[in-house]
Amino acid sequence: MMRICRLIGFLLFLIMLSFAVYAEASDDAVKESSEENSAEAEDEKSEKEKIQIESLNEQKRDVLNYGIDSEVLDIISTIRSENDRSFDDELAELLANNDNIEINRAIFDFFGLSESKAGVEKALKLVKEHLDDYELSTNLILSAISYLGIVKEKEASDLFYEMINDNNKSLAGAALRGIGKLVDDSRADEIMTFFEDNEGDSDYEDLLASAILVLGELGYKDASIVFEDVLLDEDAPKVHRQYAAISIGKLQSDSGFDLLKEQFVLLEDANLRSYVLKGLTDYDKSELDSLLISALRDSFWRIRMAASEGLGSREVGDAVDILIYKVKKDPVRQVRYSSMKALADIATSEANDFILEQFKSPRNAFDLRAKALDVMLDKQINGTIDVLKEILDKKWEDEKDNELGPFCKTLSTTEWAALEPFYNAMIQNENYIIQIYGIRGIKINKLSSLKSRLQELDTEDQHVNVRREVKAALDSL
Repeated sequence: MMRICRLIGFLLFLIMLSFAVYAEASDDAVKESSEENSAEAEDEKSEKEKIQIESLNEQKRDVLNYGIDSEVLDIISTIRSENDRSFDDELAELLANNDNIEINRAIFDFFGLSESKAGVEKALKLVKEHLDDYELSTNLILSAISYLGIVKEKEASDLFYEMINDNNKSLAGAALRGIGKLVDDSRADEIMTFFEDNEGDSDYEDLLASAILVLGELGYKDASIVFEDVLLDEDAPKVHRQYAAISIGKLQSDSGFDLLKEQFVLLEDANLRSYVLKGLTDYDKSELDSLLISALRDSFWRIRMAASEGLGSREVGDAVDILIYKVKKDPVRQVRYSSMKALADIATSEANDFILEQFKSPRNAFDLRAKALDVMLDKQINGTIDVLKEILDKKWEDEKDNELGPFCKTLSTTEWAALEPFYNAMIQNENYIIQIYGIRGIKINKLSSLKSRLQELDTEDQHVNVRREVKAALDSL
């Protein structure tokens, strides 16, 4: 009996052991299967990411070639904001072969900003078709005319002169302004005749205003006496009197100078006085310096702004102290900004040091510091790099700093190879947005010296947008 019990116990032990072994094997199988599935999922995810991490440039080209109109407009807007010239060929091709008005206007606008002549052929074609009585969008022709003027396309000159008497007054005005941009005075007498023939006709008020400005820009001396009469005519449209004051300054007659100086004192219309002051600043007369400095105390902010602009363009060193005061204390932001720019134009050591200090001081309002940075970069003021290093070195590791992003964004759109150390620091920052700004700065300045650093960012643990920007930058280097 005892032997039977032992036998039964042994059999039960074997049965339990077999269940345990089976269970362990099953667990291992499940675990192994799970690991295999996880590995497959990870491989699949990695493969998808590789597919996603295609060059941003290629994505943009695909949209330009195959995207719907709204997508194309978005891409053009992005290209414009990044000042990216690597798509000129694609945009020129798109301009030549599509009929979407808004897309073509956006392309003309971009080519105008970058002063690229890639759109000249299409723009000339549109203007010629308009003159041949084709039914075309007024807005599109306006964009084409503006673009041709900006890039100073000489072939457009005769076309513009033909359009002065166009039935569409918007286009006629644009053509006049285009002539001014081209500075083609070969047929300026036609503009003078147009002005005299239509003076006093309210239907031509805007066109005649453009004619006044353009004749001044062309230096058409015979118009000086006429414009002096316009300035004195209290019944003339305000805009005519304002533009007459500016053109008198450009025409540089002695009688015009005396009249402007007199009217600046006598006029009660503060806005018109600001235009008179702008006209005066075109004269190369030393006595104007003290007048402009005095005008910085005027109660009307537009006069103060015109005075600061004039002092900057004339590089009046004696104005540095009062311009510094205006940057610090003027109640109107536009005057503070124009005074800052004037100091940068004057560019004495005192003026430059003040601008650098405005950027450095944390007590200053952010908008003023940002403006100081703008002029520092635009003028490449001596000491800018050292000051940037001093300020940014304190910010790289501060996650709560809310100025680093805007400052880096400004640097990312600046063409100045000396900014290379900051772009290098940006791409090493933990914030992927800061990294992107650095990548864009490297791209716009074509800093091939940082190519290897960019390649180091093209890894699977990086943010997908960073990798896309890297590939776009590498394509451009």
